[in-house]
Amino acid sequence: MRTIFSALLLSMLMTLSSCEGKSGYLDDGQQGTVAMLTDVEWLMVWADYGSLGEETYEAETDIYRFERSGKGWFANGSWTDSDKKDGIGYFQWTFTTENFSVICMAGYIEGYWLIEKLTPNELWVTSAPQDPVLYPSQDSRRYRFKARKIK
Repeated sequence: MRTIFSALLLSMLMTLSSCEGKSGYLDDGQQGTVAMLTDVEWLMVWADYGSLGEETYEAETDIYRFERSGKGWFANGSWTDSDKKDGIGYFQWTFTTENFSVICMAGYIEGYWLIEKLTPNELWVTSAPQDPVLYPSQDSRRYRFKARKIK
């Protein structure tokens, strides 16, 4: 028993020492993804609701905000009035894949977003009730967003 404990302790120490000198838990690509996702409000410009058809949003829209803390909010808002945010609902979010391509949201908004495109100005996602990587054939919706800088 003492030998097993010593081996486990040595293994843990080696693992912890291998992290020394790293600047954080995220690599540069992951940090870039988080920065693009969280430093803005995302305003919906287009949605494909499958059998219900497509819709574009030019005046009133849905707004999503992801914070670095893993918290977020959703609201109905306006393209022209950045202060207008009605029906705010809060959620927690996290990435489910190592390459940060799938967002899981729980709370007011429930579901998964598979990121198709993410730039500082655009976010395109496929939304599904279950992780789209694990369940690729489920019903889904596609959304496109434009970024609005936060005041």
